[in-house]
Amino acid sequence: MGCSISGLNALYDVVQGGPDVWVNERKFKILKQIGEGGFAFVYLVKEQQGVQPIKLPKDAKYIAEDGLYALKKVLIQTDEQLDLVKQEIHASSLFNHPNLLPLLEHSIISAKGEGAWIREAYLLFPVYEDGTLLDILNGMRTKKEYFSTLSVLHIFKQICEGLKEMHTLDPPYAHNDVKPGNVLLSKIKEQLPLAVLMDFGSAASARKQVQSRSEALALQVRCLAFRVFIRRSRWKFAAGSNERPSKMGSWTFSTIP
Repeated sequence: MGCSISGLNALYDVVQGGPDVWVNERKFKILKQIGEGGFAFVYLVKEQQGVQPIKLPKDAKYIAEDGLYALKKVLIQTDEQLDLVKQEIHASSLFNHPNLLPLLEHSIISAKGEGAWIREAYLLFPVYEDGTLLDILNGMRTKKEYFSTLSVLHIFKQICEGLKEMHTLDPPYAHNDVKPGNVLLSKIKEQLPLAVLMDFGSAASARKQVQSRSEALALQVRCLAFRVFIRRSRWKFAAGSNERPSKMGSWTFSTIP
């Protein structure tokens, strides 16, 4: 995941306002920005014809016939941010499930910025042009439209299936940031919607040894930073408790209004 010539070309094109971005040996044209948050930007991109990828996705269904993908660009300014990006890449690479967003390609590059060397990460994903559950709910609210009860239950079940897959890995993983904005939906005509859980930037091993009160407090602070709301009656860290529950993601999801 170091610097490469193709990675430097990607940075140069973006800085110069060029329409093309390289991710490893694959070339993409930026069509528009479709998301932004923190130090990350998400673009709708189209793969350029005639450019052969150095590797294909594990599942052929992730090869877009129209060449459209979602490209996440993360600005990295500190070693801590670099570690978080590497953690997201590692976690995303573990999953192969229809309700978990797969990572197709990734690259971390280094290049000269404004008087200093900077790093950027590029993560390539399938695109779901219908947007997130939050986007769709906001749009439906303005039109006074609603999901049917069957659709709501179907969406809920699919997210639970994705979390179950994460929790049954060895070691199990927790998402730590389940919310409507991190659920992609694909509305298919005359079919129930497909729900896909995304954004594994907060994902981490669901089992962590807790040997002291200070470690328990540090873990609790970390979880709060990731918007995980702790109710003492359901989840309490205490010295000597040895580990946190592996199914925290399911309970967190149940608290979403």
